[in-house]
Amino acid sequence: MLRPRSRPARSRFGFARPDSALRLLTLALALGLWAPPASATFHRNEITKLLVGFDGNTNVQAVELKMLTDGENHVRGLRIDAYDGDAVLLASLGTFNDSLPFGIAGRFFLCATSSFATQFGITPDLVITPGIPVQDGQVAFEQNPILPAPCLVNSLPYGNVTTPMGSASVAPPLQAVGARALIRVIDLAGSPSCPLAEDAGHTFHETWGTSAKPVVFKNNRGDSVSVFSTTTAVDADIRDALGRPRIYPNPVFSSATIEWPGVPLSHVAIYNVRGQRVREWGSAGARGATGGPAQIRWDGTDENRRRLPSGLYFIRIGATARQFPVVLLR
Repeated sequence: MLRPRSRPARSRFGFARPDSALRLLTLALALGLWAPPASATFHRNEITKLLVGFDGNTNVQAVELKMLTDGENHVRGLRIDAYDGDAVLLASLGTFNDSLPFGIAGRFFLCATSSFATQFGITPDLVITPGIPVQDGQVAFEQNPILPAPCLVNSLPYGNVTTPMGSASVAPPLQAVGARALIRVIDLAGSPSCPLAEDAGHTFHETWGTSAKPVVFKNNRGDSVSVFSTTTAVDADIRDALGRPRIYPNPVFSSATIEWPGVPLSHVAIYNVRGQRVREWGSAGARGATGGPAQIRWDGTDENRRRLPSGLYFIRIGATARQFPVVLLR
């Protein structure tokens, strides 16, 4: 004899009883169909320092942040994102998989590339991929912007930015020369909000790390490193007097022209965000400012003339190995 199929126990209002609802909730959690509301204890974290490169190497990058109140260490799911001057997302550089161990007001935490960690001997709280724009751009500490109600906690626009995100003004441009860094000089005030009320043009100053006065970065454990360069600011200013290279159009859709007025292109290389060289012109041993074409045409391919995928790339030019971002769109 066939036995009737059992039905979920229901309350007198027609809803599944708590034991059934609990099983459904457990199943939804297991399948990733639902997640409990995220903790709100991450809103008062401010960016305090930014380094987009060290001695011309843009694989050495770091963002330091500070907790303004206790309990702001619940950062799981938050990330470091890179934007251009028009507030277009260039890349997500890294996402926290868990909360930080120490949630004390005034405590720092460090988001840095593996090259920064190796260069200076410190363990970042979040390892990020290189991709923070050089000279002009924006870096953000935020939730995934495609969420229904995302939170942009804090952002730092710098250089030539037409659409600053969450800031009333823009900080100075930042090059990857020597140990230049943007440093916060005024903490943010006010109640938690998304975003925090930033005014980067007044709260950040550009500085140059020297052996006498290094730029100090700290992680959440309290470890610190002193960042400074033996390259002097005067040397860098002489190089800067040559101006910046022109890469146009940028973004690149099919091809782009690379030129640097006054600088022969004796050596040019293109790298992806993982630091892998994908294309090269000239010889790395001939990086001097003597000889070389005035322009180079790049058609968006690698050394084997294969089409490269869309993404952020870096063009390295000349004796100082300075790198400049370029976006390839297919």
